Amino acid sequence: MGRCLRIAGNACDLVLRDGVRSWLRGLRAVAPAMGTLFVVLLLAGSSALAGFAARHVLAAELREASAVRVYLRQEASAEDVDSLRRRLEAEGRVTGVRFVSADQALEHALERPGLARLAEAAGSNPFPARLEVRVAALSEVAGVVSGLTGDPAVDPADPTSYDPGTYADLQRLLRIAGATGAALLAVLALVAAAVTANAVRSAVRARDEELATMRLLGAGRLVLWGPFVVEGALTGAAAGLLAAALLLGLFAGAEQVSARMFTALLPGVNWTVAALTAAALPAAGSALGSLGTLGGLGGRAA
Repeated sequence: MGRCLRIAGNACDLVLRDGVRSWLRGLRAVAPAMGTLFVVLLLAGSSALAGFAARHVLAAELREASAVRVYLRQEASAEDVDSLRRRLEAEGRVTGVRFVSADQALEHALERPGLARLAEAAGSNPFPARLEVRVAALSEVAGVVSGLTGDPAVDPADPTSYDPGTYADLQRLLRIAGATGAALLAVLALVAAAVTANAVRSAVRARDEELATMRLLGAGRLVLWGPFVVEGALTGAAAGLLAAALLLGLFAGAEQVSARMFTALLPGVNWTVAALTAAALPAAGSALGSLGTLGGLGGRAA
């Protein structure tokens, strides 16, 4: 058992050492692949930050959409309103209920552009009292709203702020955004793997005679092809480090130029998010480089 472990250790040491040496010797040869991987990883990192910002915005919209306004009829009694409030609070799908009087509703409306003129034109307070109901999940809003039909405290003409079309569009937008982000990352990964595979094929052709000699001397597949995988991993990791450095540099520069504009363009993105994204790029590059190498080797490693 100890001998097998020593043999395996020596083989791995040989593969790593040979791979690092070959990579250092052939930096010029792998430069095009490294450059392409660098661009791909930089785009992936930038897309990840943009995706995080989009997710932050959509999450805010989701929270806003899951807060339904239940409008109360003017002649509703306090008992009817309290009964409705208790019923909603007992609903398992509801996380919170808040009463807003007509005067409070008017104050809130006056803070929003355009609504002040509407209130002035009406001559009286056009905003009824309401219950602001927060639902746990957007998909549960329709079920909660449907249970309010016919309640004596609810305004029959304009019962709630719930708009099925808007809710459906928001849910569709969430699905489209997720699918688009996944497709973009998949395309970038395929491009990176293809570029690395082409570079590996060129390196293998350049070393055909050396590999043939090693095969005749009884070298195993690990010793023959392992160094190429190491080279691919190093190429991807180096490209990832460069992309991470530039991504953080661009992040710092954009933040310094205009913090307000940056917050508007990438809401929710801070240094922690940027650092975690940058830290993932070398690992992602190493994985892509290794996978691209295996693809480039193809049937040769079999």
